[in-house]
Amino acid sequence: DKYSQFLPLCTHSKILRRSDCGTTFDATLTVGLPPLLSEDYVSRVKVDEDAMTVNAKSIRSQKFDSLRSSWRLRKVPSGGGGTANGDDDRNSSEADAQSKSPNKMWCDVEFEVEMTVSDPIIVATLDKVLQGVAGNQMEAFRRRCAEISPQRHESSPQ
Repeated sequence: DKYSQFLPLCTHSKILRRSDCGTTFDATLTVGLPPLLSEDYVSRVKVDEDAMTVNAKSIRSQKFDSLRSSWRLRKVPSGGGGTANGDDDRNSSEADAQSKSPNKMWCDVEFEVEMTVSDPIIVATLDKVLQGVAGNQMEAFRRRCAEISPQRHESSPQ
């Protein structure tokens, strides 16, 4: 319900209904660059806390033929870093921040968006806008995590 308060390009958000088990819900989002482009769509969102994943798929949209997003989180002990195959793909400031907080847990985040649009005008608009959107969304979520849980989050140096 609060995405519109912190997420770039999201102007409205509301959970419409939740499953009895609480792991699936339908939500409406309004995204875009008003007045140039705006879309109100409904997604089915599935949360798997054990796997630390969130998957969303649009189930009603007028402008997007399909829209899927997924978030995968993986706990990383500070100082451990790296990827599952042992490669360290963090930048040096992230590695430095982690080495200064050896008792904190960190999290790797993988974010994917897959979208299909038929309208050539919308495609042209999205091509110009989407280049920096994923990075902006990741940063918005990082800031939001710091707001709602400041004692558990240490921001990385800029």
